[in-house]
Amino acid sequence: MENVAVIVGLFIAEILVIILLKVVLKIKIGKIKQIKENEEIQEIVDKFPENKEICREILKTLGNTTTLIKESENKENQASFYIAATNTIWIANIKDTYTRIQTIAHECLHSVQDRRLLLFNFIYANFYMLYFVVSMVLLLFGIGDVLVQNIILLFLGFIFYIVRSYLEIDAMTKARYVAENYMKDYIKQNPICSNEEVQNIGEVYGKINQTGITFTCFWLAVTVLRRMILYNLVALAIAFVL
Repeated sequence: MENVAVIVGLFIAEILVIILLKVVLKIKIGKIKQIKENEEIQEIVDKFPENKEICREILKTLGNTTTLIKESENKENQASFYIAATNTIWIANIKDTYTRIQTIAHECLHSVQDRRLLLFNFIYANFYMLYFVVSMVLLLFGIGDVLVQNIILLFLGFIFYIVRSYLEIDAMTKARYVAENYMKDYIKQNPICSNEEVQNIGEVYGKINQTGITFTCFWLAVTVLRRMILYNLVALAIAFVL
């Protein structure tokens, strides 16, 4: 096995990169939680239809009539997502969150992104995870070069990061405007609030996205780096045992 010093160097470098990114990007989890609290806007958003109906109407405006819509009944589930393989949007239990309209718009936008890229992301993400698991198994049996495996994991992770971040940034950037247009169209027939209030909600959504995009890019980078960190941590453990 390679010199322990090399593995330690890689391990420390990966930790330092995460710390550096956190500092440079000014990642603060508390700040994100604080943005999500807004009782005034919550009261307005509560007046809009149920999530499934909102999703159906937004899909229509995007020219999509084929995507299936499912709602999670699990009260603990707060993660909505779009599955490209089954062309299905799963809406989490977010009826009590004022961000729900933008969240639904975000998933609807995923459903109209380039399908080849969506399927590539789905297949590649699973391949990337599988390769990581295989590399860990090979490491336990003393097969493979640790440095080479780090390079491969970094390369695979880079591709994963580029594709996934593009899809997420695209959806997050457009979600505010799609949600805002939906609300403006809805209040034309159902005057539950004013255009000014809708515009105010849109501005708040925009601020959330500014933080959300940065955090998403950071978290995707961490996803790549923590796999490498785990790989090197196991490599170190094996090196000391042997």
